Amino acid sequence: METRAHARKGYSSRKKTLKHKLPFLKHYEGISGYDASIKNLREHRTTYGEVDDKSLPVINELFNKYAPINNIALQFRNFYDLGSGIGKLVIAMASMNPTLQSTGIEIVPDRLKNANIALEKINDTSIANRIEFLCISMLDDSINYSNACWIYISNLCLTIKVNNAIFDKLANELKKGCIIICLCQTNNTFFKELDYINLPMSWDVKTKVYIYTKI
Repeated sequence: METRAHARKGYSSRKKTLKHKLPFLKHYEGISGYDASIKNLREHRTTYGEVDDKSLPVINELFNKYAPINNIALQFRNFYDLGSGIGKLVIAMASMNPTLQSTGIEIVPDRLKNANIALEKINDTSIANRIEFLCISMLDDSINYSNACWIYISNLCLTIKVNNAIFDKLANELKKGCIIICLCQTNNTFFKELDYINLPMSWDVKTKVYIYTKI
């Protein structure tokens, strides 16, 4: 495994290429997740924040570092963003990985609506047809993550109880070797922490992000 210092260096060496890799970001002009209505969602933690645009390609590189997509069987080339907001990371992952199915799970309808507005602006059907946004709880029984190779969890503001429930569900459903990138650590023994990296987020220029694998 490469050192954690090396992982952090990877961010600085890639950030200048963002505008060339992710042209879809122009579709987000005027679209925000901060003013979304949370009516009837008081029982959920709906605090909002986004992955900084500069961090999108770095997260993709981390997934490919620990579980290269070319080594994954086609039926398992599925990415899930749990708490996907307005969908930037979901669209980014599909844009950067031509054989990846990319799904966003978001409980706030207004945020999911804005994600679909951005998605509808993408004229490249080879990207758009591999993206789906679901307005549902990430813990809903109708969602099964057994076909996932990569998962991102926006879990910084979730309660300990909910975080534990998420990792319990993933422990029961994920195949061995699936990579999880998240904002909070877990003590679930079915997951091994591989590394961490400090990345820019909308709320802080240095947010610690953890990388786990299902064992």
